[in-house]
Amino acid sequence: MNISRLQVNEVNKIIPIFNEYRVYFGEQSDIDAAERFLYENLSSDNAVIFIAEDNDDVIGFIQLYTMLSSMKMSELLIINDLYLTAKARGQRIGEKLMHQVFKYGKENGYETIYLETEKSNIGGNRLYTKLGMQIDDEHNYYSKPL
Repeated sequence: MNISRLQVNEVNKIIPIFNEYRVYFGEQSDIDAAERFLYENLSSDNAVIFIAEDNDDVIGFIQLYTMLSSMKMSELLIINDLYLTAKARGQRIGEKLMHQVFKYGKENGYETIYLETEKSNIGGNRLYTKLGMQIDDEHNYYSKPL
């Protein structure tokens, strides 16, 4: 198993698993839109994606974005997506992807990394706690469809 940063010219490697991820979480399958979305975000440096490969098959990925903080006067790193195929689960690949992201964040001068997950994501919540991430009890997060 190998973890590497996905380059723009490799975007086709991740399209099937990215589409699978979206369908897994209730979205409609849309390969063309997935390709456009990934290509646009990678080529404009809006996203960083690390992939886990086993014999040239992508079996997991983690996607990062940045956000500006006025209070910290710096960029924050956001883990927006972490997904493993069914056959990749239970092999600590998610943990390895997270460690790669922590390393990337430190090497690139980010002081804080954030993520949001559903309370029902038992495996993910267990992993994030195990890796030293803490639940933010001091802030409320709101959303509104536009």
